[in-house]
Amino acid sequence: MSSNEIALVELLVGFQCNNNCKFCSIDYSKRVFNKTTEEIKEDILDAKRKGAEIVGFTGGEPTIRKDIFELVSFARKQGFRTIRIQTNGRMFANVKFTKKIIDSGANYFKFSIHGHRPEIHDYLTQVSGSFKQTIQGLKNIRAMDRTVEVNTVITKTNYKFLPQTVKFLLDLGTSRYVLIFPSILGNMYENRKELAPRISDVVSYVCEALDIIEDYNLDKGVVMSIPPCFFDKKYWKFIISDLSQFKTEVKGPEFSVNLDEKMSKEKTKTPQCKYCLFDLVCPGIRYEYVDIFGFDEIKPIKGRKISSLSELDSTSMLES
Repeated sequence: MSSNEIALVELLVGFQCNNNCKFCSIDYSKRVFNKTTEEIKEDILDAKRKGAEIVGFTGGEPTIRKDIFELVSFARKQGFRTIRIQTNGRMFANVKFTKKIIDSGANYFKFSIHGHRPEIHDYLTQVSGSFKQTIQGLKNIRAMDRTVEVNTVITKTNYKFLPQTVKFLLDLGTSRYVLIFPSILGNMYENRKELAPRISDVVSYVCEALDIIEDYNLDKGVVMSIPPCFFDKKYWKFIISDLSQFKTEVKGPEFSVNLDEKMSKEKTKTPQCKYCLFDLVCPGIRYEYVDIFGFDEIKPIKGRKISSLSELDSTSMLES
């Protein structure tokens, strides 16, 4: 992986977390892993050497680390344009904590919020009161005029409420929204019968949520891990980021991976995909999803194959 391919380095600082989400792709038994302060600082320096402009702290939950302010401050001293925190948001309910991490250098925040009501979110996180803390945390960051992106993982519990969830969070000042179809691994695998939805069941609700994003003039909506063949053409612009080059390196416990390569290896395609106009740019669907639900939902979009996403601007690519 050459340095000019890296725009963002995501630092997986540990698996320890103050939530225990039912849909988490990490097996709860593995949450003993936690990198040392010096190991993370070396990862930060390595990210700078590779020319990354963005460094992200993720987990687990990075904000429960006692050294988080030291690490963020160290990253700021290296001159990164963006220092991003991926978080469940609970620690930000404390105004002093919020101000201190911003003063240390964090300037972009990715919140995980999975419903518009506490009974949905708290059920999925398995922590009573987590919704109240997370929403207060989002409000505190917005009050300090910092950017908040929200990720919502789609499950059987929340998919029918995606439009309400998106509207609720956009009204609170969310500037970018990502709807994520889950990886059926770890906790999610253990809870798959209860929580893992079929893609075909959720798509209409995802589309309604995307319509709301457009109504708010928010062009930064993204759907991840649902192939474009499930959507009408008007929604492809929300899907293409999943087909693009993320140019991201993820540094975890004793591994460093290119996210684009990782995602490609974790997905498979059905024989009929070769007839789809997205065949050359779409990596397919996750293996574990196919193991559970099969390929029956895949319906290729007939048309001239595209070799790059820029060709989507052509209105003549589709067969009548």
